[in-house]
Amino acid sequence: MQFYQRLEPIQNVAANQHFVLNSKLVLGNVIEAIVLDKTGSGALLDANLTNLVVKLNGKVVFGPINAADLRLLETYLTGINNVTFLTLFFTEPRASTKADQLIGAISTPDAGVVDVTIEGDIGTATTPILTATAVLRDPAEYKRMPGFIPGTEAFIRALIPTTIAPAAAGEFPYDLNYGSRGESLIKRALFFSTITTNLRVKRDQIEVLGNAALTKANLDYLASLYGETGQTNLIVWDPLVDGHQGDAFPTRTVLANGQARESVYQFLLTLSGAGTVRAFTDVYSTLDRL
Repeated sequence: MQFYQRLEPIQNVAANQHFVLNSKLVLGNVIEAIVLDKTGSGALLDANLTNLVVKLNGKVVFGPINAADLRLLETYLTGINNVTFLTLFFTEPRASTKADQLIGAISTPDAGVVDVTIEGDIGTATTPILTATAVLRDPAEYKRMPGFIPGTEAFIRALIPTTIAPAAAGEFPYDLNYGSRGESLIKRALFFSTITTNLRVKRDQIEVLGNAALTKANLDYLASLYGETGQTNLIVWDPLVDGHQGDAFPTRTVLANGQARESVYQFLLTLSGAGTVRAFTDVYSTLDRL
């Protein structure tokens, strides 16, 4: 069963500081989520929290992402927008089964994790307060869960950034990062910007999202049919929109001879002008492949 644990004090919680939480309390458990709590803060806005990262064994597996963007993602997935709290999910909140929901939660013994660190930057803020609570589970109980898929216990939900800087309006193809060894399962691709209007996706020259560019309004409507909530300045390719984890897209293609090669993805963005797009690939992978 789930249990909740207040984590160690976060260091350097002050204006214009780099905060750090290195937690030993989570070790030996499955980490489902880390909840950042701003309760009691004089003024610690999402805009004041930037460059949030999660490191496992010193390797960045989540971020860097700004709290404002993470807020949009949390609200897209859950419909919840409580400015006092902010959650770093490693589960899939709307998965169709409990076992599916937990794929990607960090089973620290199975993933070989011996060090968990959360860091970020606090900008100008008045008497900021920041604490953290972990949503945890026993690894043995997780593996006894009906529907558990052996071999997934080392999977980690990672959020991998790519910065896109278009110089003009139009539709252009882009590559996204999804792990250093090209072996991941793509849950969704996220594009935060004020200039992205349409999206389509190709895998090995096959259209997997739209045979013509789909508008943000169209994608938001389709997501809403399954309980997701479209957000301003966020456009999403979401293969898991109906909650079935088996729909995640592999980043490798198995050939007729049984060999595998890295797939070629093209993310075709329609842009209203020059600017910056903060893109993230939301994936399942293992620590050695990130």
